[in-house]
Amino acid sequence: MENDDRIIIAGAGPVGYTAALNLAQYGVPFTLLEAEAMIKDDPRAGTIHPPSLEMFQSLGVAETMIARGYVVRNYHYRDRKTGLVADFDLGVLSEDTPFPYRLMLEQHKVSGIMHDALQDYDNYEILRQHTVKNVTQDQNSVTVEVNTPDGPKSLRGRYLIGCDGGRSQVRKCMDVTFGGFTHPERFLVVSTTFNFADAGYAFTNYIADPKEWCALFKVPGWDDEGIWRVVFPTDNNLAQDELFDNDTIEARLQGFQAKKQPYDIVHRNLYKVHQRVASCYRDGRILVAGDAAHINNPLGGMGMNFGFHDVFSLTKKISKIWIYEAGEEQLDLYDRQRRTVAEEYLQRQTIENKKNLENTDPIEREAFHESLRQIIADPAKARPYLRRASMIEGIERAASIN
Repeated sequence: MENDDRIIIAGAGPVGYTAALNLAQYGVPFTLLEAEAMIKDDPRAGTIHPPSLEMFQSLGVAETMIARGYVVRNYHYRDRKTGLVADFDLGVLSEDTPFPYRLMLEQHKVSGIMHDALQDYDNYEILRQHTVKNVTQDQNSVTVEVNTPDGPKSLRGRYLIGCDGGRSQVRKCMDVTFGGFTHPERFLVVSTTFNFADAGYAFTNYIADPKEWCALFKVPGWDDEGIWRVVFPTDNNLAQDELFDNDTIEARLQGFQAKKQPYDIVHRNLYKVHQRVASCYRDGRILVAGDAAHINNPLGGMGMNFGFHDVFSLTKKISKIWIYEAGEEQLDLYDRQRRTVAEEYLQRQTIENKKNLENTDPIEREAFHESLRQIIADPAKARPYLRRASMIEGIERAASIN
């Protein structure tokens, strides 16, 4: 693509692809840059909430996603010692959304579906093995310096959208800070083929315990036959080799759910967890979205969805500028709306989710569990609770900001 009158998107993960497909539908030309040679299929985020499905329906890809994923109409909150605390029925949201459920579908499959959908358009290019090194801008354009297999080169466009993850090079080239904190423990994610549903678990479970909380999810897996992911907090001082040791992982899984035969462990991953929000999502013609703009713990499955919501908001505003010659105050509105809800809602909710799971005070813990029992017993209480947990409230809050 020789024409510099385009949008440049850095990062071809699920958020970058969502930005791309939106721009394609609006008829706005773009170049999508990605450091990797192909879509990586390592297991990462896998929860899609109702508002995201509504947005994907507008892009014509929701049906394909639903066909490939698991529709999860209820989820469990459990106590590791006493068992089920609350079984949340997302059906109470049937008046709020046409998708009153969560969809479990891994992020690389989301990216692949949107990549396929882009084949219906011709106003774009995808450049893989193109790594952003530096960004500069003037009054009319932005210049992105990239490393490629053929050496360094420069690309020019009207705006740059950084969807290049928590370590975003685009964000580092902006005049912004990335304030917040890092959790003291790392998260160990173990994937196994054992069917926890046979032990009474839902496809999504949050299990509280003052010593070792955990989370348990089922996703389709590489062969679409289904795998279960178990998330454990781990001591930050322990070496990865020790944490990844087969006997160590087997002991942790058996301690969680005892069974006679050893677990079939198909994948393991270890990562640090942060709570951070960029001080501004816009610096002139450079903007950030998704993990480049905010990162959080995964409890609640909100991070990837929040990135989807970012770029749906941003690309709509860019289209108004591009097509209808609206003013660039649209980009400031994007910053106000999305950054405000990231601080008020995303960070607060995910931090609260973790605190509830790990609470060591038995009186506080039981009081919280009793409050959950009361919520599920009363639809008038369950609906607002699940509107918040399902991110509907956050979407409405963002729309209310002028």
